[in-house]
Amino acid sequence: MTDEAGGKHGPPPPEALEARLRGLADAVDALAAQARRVAEVEHQRAVIALRSVPEATPDARSVVENAVQEAIDSHAPVASRLAADLAPGLASLNTASPAWQSREYVGAGVAAHARVGELSVGKDTTVPVVAPLLGTTGWKVTSDRGQTAHRLLQSTALRLIASAEPFRLRVDAFDPRLTGAMGLLGHLTTKYPQLVPRAGHTEEQLQITLSGLVDVSSMRASRMAQLGHRSFEQLLRDTGRVTDPYRLLVLFDYPAGVDARAQRDLIRLAETAADRGICFLVHHDPAAKIEHDVEPAAFLKMLAPVTISGGRVEVAHLPGIGARLDEPFEAHVAAGLCDVVAELADRAVLPTIEFAGTLPDRADWWQPVRDELSSVIGYDDRTPAEVRLRSGNPALPHVLVGGAVGQGKSNLLLVLIHGLAARYAPGDLEMYLLDFKHGVEFSALGPAVGRPHWLPHVRVLGVHSDRPFGLAVLRHLSDELARRSEVFKAQGLADISELPAGPDRPPRILVVLDEFQVLLEDDDELADEAAKLLERLVRLGRAYGVHVVLATQTIEGVKRLATRRDSIFGQVPYRIALKTTPTDSQAILRTGNTAAAELQFRGEAVLNANFGSPDDNQHILVSFADRDLLDKLRHELWSKAESSRPPRVFNLAEPARLAETVLATRPRSSGAGTVHAWAGLPIAVTEEPVTVEVRPEPGAGVLVLGDGATDALGTLSGLAISTAVASPAPPRFIVIDGTGGEESTSEGKSAMVQTLQRLGCAVELVDHPDAIGERLFALRDSIKDGQVPGPTYLIGMGMHSVPRMTLHVEGRFESPADALQQIVKDGPSRGVITFAWWNRLHVCTEHLGFKRANVAVHLFLRHPQDGVKSVAGPLVRWPSEPHRGLLWDGLHPEPPVVVPFAPLRFDEVDRFIGQVAG
Repeated sequence: MTDEAGGKHGPPPPEALEARLRGLADAVDALAAQARRVAEVEHQRAVIALRSVPEATPDARSVVENAVQEAIDSHAPVASRLAADLAPGLASLNTASPAWQSREYVGAGVAAHARVGELSVGKDTTVPVVAPLLGTTGWKVTSDRGQTAHRLLQSTALRLIASAEPFRLRVDAFDPRLTGAMGLLGHLTTKYPQLVPRAGHTEEQLQITLSGLVDVSSMRASRMAQLGHRSFEQLLRDTGRVTDPYRLLVLFDYPAGVDARAQRDLIRLAETAADRGICFLVHHDPAAKIEHDVEPAAFLKMLAPVTISGGRVEVAHLPGIGARLDEPFEAHVAAGLCDVVAELADRAVLPTIEFAGTLPDRADWWQPVRDELSSVIGYDDRTPAEVRLRSGNPALPHVLVGGAVGQGKSNLLLVLIHGLAARYAPGDLEMYLLDFKHGVEFSALGPAVGRPHWLPHVRVLGVHSDRPFGLAVLRHLSDELARRSEVFKAQGLADISELPAGPDRPPRILVVLDEFQVLLEDDDELADEAAKLLERLVRLGRAYGVHVVLATQTIEGVKRLATRRDSIFGQVPYRIALKTTPTDSQAILRTGNTAAAELQFRGEAVLNANFGSPDDNQHILVSFADRDLLDKLRHELWSKAESSRPPRVFNLAEPARLAETVLATRPRSSGAGTVHAWAGLPIAVTEEPVTVEVRPEPGAGVLVLGDGATDALGTLSGLAISTAVASPAPPRFIVIDGTGGEESTSEGKSAMVQTLQRLGCAVELVDHPDAIGERLFALRDSIKDGQVPGPTYLIGMGMHSVPRMTLHVEGRFESPADALQQIVKDGPSRGVITFAWWNRLHVCTEHLGFKRANVAVHLFLRHPQDGVKSVAGPLVRWPSEPHRGLLWDGLHPEPPVVVPFAPLRFDEVDRFIGQVAG
């Protein structure tokens, strides 16, 4: 087929297809609306026709009876069928119907009409009378008795909430006279307050509800304008948002409890309510006290009248038709119904947005950073929801993320981290990721046994981070700010965006602090310093390319934030709040912004780029980060990076790893026989171990003191193996093992010996109790006689467990402890240096004497405070935590805390040797 010019027709452009689809959808909407209008008209005609049928009197029964029955048979089924079409399922059923105790009709669909009562015709025939509600501004219900009006309001609310699918309708209520009328839905309020919140009773509570509805109306108006829709129904059809419900506000005894401000909001909402999915169900009490400047008629005139008198109810669209008001629901029926609705809500889920769908094409990965870092974290309807981190125009440098437990905060952080990693190269973006909540979400981002790859952008990875390490990271970043400041000043620059792309431009830094409030929650010096550093980081970081993501479940009650809240959060314009409580919603977003409490599902979030201003709320669905997909992405990025150093990984209550440390650094010597032996890793960003200078002179050696056999063995292994690697020639090792065959350390001791041997060292293992004393005497004698063949290290494992150390040996006027004391004291100048472990200081002192053979270096593990203070001074505080050590050498006013190495495993020996040999 060709066009008039003879050319071939191509496929229509996407814009034309979209226009056709929109036109078709609008036509379907118009047909549906027309069908509803026709059904309403036919329902009216059928009911009016039934109402005009004369009653058969006794005198005329034989004449009229057939005609009456014929009219009933003709019109009643039509009226009932049309009522069921307009108000499907439970919305049109009598309160006595058995269907109310069945699950069949619950959640069948949103009912735009609702039953008000029934019309009796003939002897045994009744017809439901329904009236339009959702999709209109609402009803104004008046009654000769307030109780009957309350009954209609509560039964209508129950009908609609039971008919709607989960989360497609929310019912708020205001009950100023404390009638408790909404208690009929109490079971649902208890289980799902986001569907039927507890009724408000005060002017303040009403104002909060109305403010929320104003925000909803404004947000819907914006989305409708953006997408070109005229009604809320069209918006729902186009976006399919399960979480954007119809809103029904039930007002009892209006205008009681309504002040001028609330009245203004009611009128403002009512003017556009029908088009924005907001509806009012109002009981008007003309006798209620009217507040100053409140004119009830201005609001009520926008509602359809529903009048109840003598148990008969009349609605505006059926004038002159008095239907019989339904009997009230029985409490157990309503409770059972609410339980079923709650069960359906439990099973309701949102559509999933896959993370892969938010990534750019691979050809666009690792584009140069220009003015900002940006990544898609989900969608707002069909529009990608982006986080854009930049220093100016406007400044959007940092992010605050909050949400209740289990609402998707960890998933959101992973989506943001991996989205940025796919878009920017490791040379342009470095990441410091700390998790203070003892989770495992970040652990997969680093290397592990059986997983050689990692996210190449990660510089520091704190899994189960503790407060001291968090403080160390903040100190490191503060130093980095100072360094960059000097570079910028030298070049006359004020902002990182002014630097041209290239190798001389420092990378952007993303700092993610999950559960950051842990750093600040204790009332101590650490919290005070951390708060000051955090404030400095968010205040100065934007100019130097440092972007901070602060994530938390709650920040209420944190003392340090109470005084620094504005100075910290005043620099954080981005707010992302997942589902949480009204209090925490305001803490994360802004005072008065409770939008996060309105969210229904895990993964929903409020994205706000204007310091939480309610007018700038963006309702989004965060994409889902499948773990396998993220692992494949990390492997691909790691391969793409070709070569990248593994991150500094820190784990709370876990030891350091020799095989990983040697990847980043090597043991070294500094000549004259001085070796820098590894005592453990510092609690710091640096991967350089804390070292002990070991030189062949008196006082050399290390005394390891305290409980923990594995920590002690790991410490001795680090000292011994690093010494062996750093020594110009392989030294000799004599391993005295007083622990016997203790199972927890057997593999580690064997792996240590095997590693030393493969490094070329001669290793002698003495572990029989009867042989230990004789070997100590022999070593002492060789030192005295000057017969030490070369550099030798005595490794004492569990010296406190060696029996009879202080008893004189038969035939000698001395004990093994006397020999050990002379070895430790005189050995260094003759080439023998001791690294040994005792579980208590006083036992070590018994063996080595009061001065402990003049050894200067003590490394305390879990040890009583009195012993630590007797060596390091009365001002030292040592909490004695597992996998922590306090290194005292007498040279530093504040002894450093170290993380001891774990004992080597057999499967690590080959890897360690290979890394050292390489």
